[in-house]
Amino acid sequence: MFSKILVPLDGSPEAEAAIEPAKAIAEKFGSTVVLLEVTAGYGRVVAASAAETFGSAGSVAAMAEAEKAAEGRASAYLDNLRAEKGTPLWQALVAEGDSSTVIVDQARANKVDLIVLATHQRTGLKRLFLGSVAEDVVRHAQAPVLIVHRED
Repeated sequence: MFSKILVPLDGSPEAEAAIEPAKAIAEKFGSTVVLLEVTAGYGRVVAASAAETFGSAGSVAAMAEAEKAAEGRASAYLDNLRAEKGTPLWQALVAEGDSSTVIVDQARANKVDLIVLATHQRTGLKRLFLGSVAEDVVRHAQAPVLIVHRED
């Protein structure tokens, strides 16, 4: 029923709470789990300050270097998680952009059958200003979405 499961991560313990339920479902159905780390385009922030300091040529080099470093950190993070979980049925993806948009787009592009997503459970003003990635994914994803709450 679920041949491919997408687990979006952001490096937080709250997001990692989705891994165990995804793993249990994958073991039951023989599914492949795709771990997705979404980077926010860190290079653009560095490039903006480099442009002020070094001009536009410096900003292009700084942006490329910062984006490569961010992608390297994200890949290392996912590789460590895959090794820790000890199963060969795990894939890792790193993508850049708005979290909810990237999650929905990657789910569609990779033809996933289920998205297992943890929520940070923000409330009040934090939720108002930061929004809810989980809510956006539920509204726009074509695949079913399982929302996991972290147990403290």
